[in-house]
Amino acid sequence: MKGLKDIINILIVSLDDKFSKLVSGTLSSQLEMFNADCRDLIIYDLVNPKEILEKCGFEYLKKRELGVIKSTSSYQDTVISISYDLYKEYSLLFSHSLIVYLRLPKGKVRGVANSISYQSRDEFLASNNDIELYFERKSKLNATKQIIEKLGELK
Repeated sequence: MKGLKDIINILIVSLDDKFSKLVSGTLSSQLEMFNADCRDLIIYDLVNPKEILEKCGFEYLKKRELGVIKSTSSYQDTVISISYDLYKEYSLLFSHSLIVYLRLPKGKVRGVANSISYQSRDEFLASNNDIELYFERKSKLNATKQIIEKLGELK
């Protein structure tokens, strides 16, 4: 676990990007912190990622993506939501963030094609977080409440 003095942000990750983003927004409001979503920031930076990919290529797209994620990781007093794919690729950049994994049962996760994908993704996130919270149902208010309780336990 990271020391509190080293933490500048709270990073919210889940296998359900929409849930992460909803919880991030609610949590940031309750804690009076800034809020950012990595995917939204990348799209904003690139304006039209599909067109950039077609005209400039994959390497350029990844370079710009890395730039946005590096910048986001240096924010302060921000609750950041991030997708599994971006977190897996850039997790080392968030060494000064408290990583919160919102774990959901396989049946509640949209976008994961099969149980093998779910299992490998879940295992990665379960072993790369500071706080793991399990939810049978998606509830941004319940998730926010539990995160705040866990934050209160930190010293």
